[in-house]
Amino acid sequence: MTDLPMISVVIPNLNCADFLERTIKSVLEQEYPNLDLILADGGSTDSSMDIVARYRDAFSHVISEPDTGQANALNKGFALSRGEVMGWINSDDKLMPGGLSVVGSLFALNKDIEWLTGRMTCIDEQDNLLSIRRPKVVSRARFLAGDYQWVQQESTYWRRSLWECAGAKFDESLKLAVDGELWLRFSRHAELLPVHAQIGAFRFREGQRSEAMEEYNAEMLEAIRCERRLESNADELMRSILDMPVALRNRSEAEGSFPDLSAVDPQPLKRLDMWMHGVMRIFHGI
Repeated sequence: MTDLPMISVVIPNLNCADFLERTIKSVLEQEYPNLDLILADGGSTDSSMDIVARYRDAFSHVISEPDTGQANALNKGFALSRGEVMGWINSDDKLMPGGLSVVGSLFALNKDIEWLTGRMTCIDEQDNLLSIRRPKVVSRARFLAGDYQWVQQESTYWRRSLWECAGAKFDESLKLAVDGELWLRFSRHAELLPVHAQIGAFRFREGQRSEAMEEYNAEMLEAIRCERRLESNADELMRSILDMPVALRNRSEAEGSFPDLSAVDPQPLKRLDMWMHGVMRIFHGI
């Protein structure tokens, strides 16, 4: 029987007591048998730490001290992590039922998978499901062409080996595009596998950081400019991308500017049913 990998899940938090307990429970209710759960709190002054205290035994580590932002909190959390597979869930978002079993089993069954992302799932403040969309199909070429919206962070997990190849840290100079800049670095080393399964959910709510989309896009486009300077691929598609100014492009705009983009897209894993026999055997120890 193939063993499930340890999955390290970091929850960064700052004064998000209204949603934190639901986030924690969404992780614990996975009943994933090899979980390394870490809280990275930035010194909350609300009731966050009272909530964490009720679940303290479920955490491998709890950090509660001032930080300089999300990237700093995540770096602190992942520095303490032990899992072969890694990911994070913000303290106002949730994991979907069975998400970690899909993640752990796919990594266990296919050693060629370096990182994966699931269906783009969104919920509201009352946990009502707002939308489910197919996972984003992204290549390094699409990233560098400005077609990066959106790889859903809540549904994305990766191997520690990829994390280490990409520098093993988040860029703490960034305020918002912490995830996208990491995806750029991952794309140097491995292809993202889109999986047609629900893994995590992003919560729409008032006052969230992601409302500052102009600032996010500005950070991301600067990261793409920097990444382009490192690109050594000399094929015709990549040369055409690098010859064009950096710009945010939606899918149709990107494919209009670079007609061969879709030819290098990774193929999504659609037929999860063909994996499920092996998945269930691993997860339930059959």
